[in-house]
Amino acid sequence: MGIRLLHFSSIVIFLLLLVAGALTALLPNIKEDKMLTLRRERKSQGQLASDSFTLIMQTYNRTDLLLKLLNHYQAMPHLQKVIVVWNNVGEKAPEETWNNLGPHPVPVIFKAQTVNHMRNRLQLFPELETKGKCYQTPPDF
Repeated sequence: MGIRLLHFSSIVIFLLLLVAGALTALLPNIKEDKMLTLRRERKSQGQLASDSFTLIMQTYNRTDLLLKLLNHYQAMPHLQKVIVVWNNVGEKAPEETWNNLGPHPVPVIFKAQTVNHMRNRLQLFPELETKGKCYQTPPDF
């Protein structure tokens, strides 16, 4: 009885592994992910600054997520530039890592900060050339 149970359970485990392997083969390969490889063509130099925008994003201690987001944002239409406010005081910005990942159609500028404040993203950066408008409504209390 014990040997039959052992034989039956080994067959069940083998079938489960076989099914799991078949299902794993159906998963998309990360290299085939079109969202990661999607790139947009560089816009012509004649495009007006009012037709494009600059993305200012702030980060602290999430380099892996930052690189994924920067890669994702490269495909956004009308994006002229990305400014990353680097709030990891004392730690080097991942600019070299980003540049080694390949050519990018949208330039990314890392702005290292001397103090970690949420208001760092509100600075007037000289690299900011687009004329976006921000409408802020007061919070509801």
